[in-house]
Amino acid sequence: MGELLDIIGFYMRGLTILLGSVAVFLSGFFISWLYDRNSNGNVLGIIVRVTPTSGINLTITLTVTPTLIPTSSPTPTIKLSPTSEPTLTPTPTFIPLPQFSSQEIHVFIERFAGQYGVDPNVLRHIAVCESGFNAGSVNGDYAGLFQFSTITWKNNRIPMGEDNDPHLRFNAEEATQTAAYMLSIGKRYIWPNCMP
Repeated sequence: MGELLDIIGFYMRGLTILLGSVAVFLSGFFISWLYDRNSNGNVLGIIVRVTPTSGINLTITLTVTPTLIPTSSPTPTIKLSPTSEPTLTPTPTFIPLPQFSSQEIHVFIERFAGQYGVDPNVLRHIAVCESGFNAGSVNGDYAGLFQFSTITWKNNRIPMGEDNDPHLRFNAEEATQTAAYMLSIGKRYIWPNCMP
């Protein structure tokens, strides 16, 4: 068993040396191996299977090349055989939200208060109380000018017929419209500590 571990160590060191620059590429892969033995139990080669977390399987076969003159270490041969094509995972593109001045936010408050028939001073008071009039404010899962949670945002934007992407909570115009809508349908309880 001691010899077997030495052979494993040699081959793994050999694999690391031979694939040195590829080692970073192989991070996160599951590596397993099988031994190819002759009838005397001698190891003739090792088959290494590299299984990544996505898309491709790679089999590396290491074989010992016998020589007539004994050497201090056998010479491994590497064969790479990919079994499938990798699949690309789409990466979402971050689109920065517009930044609005406090004067622009006051215009949104007046506009949406009029549209939904609510008191603009109540909207102003909630925005100051919840976020300090900061559209970029975050407190745990609560975000934006009116500190909507993700679930509250999604559940109330759908009946409005508006995009329910929770990143829009940071858009002062979208958040003000949503807050005005919620006040207009009697959901004042969303802001229990900030109602005037």
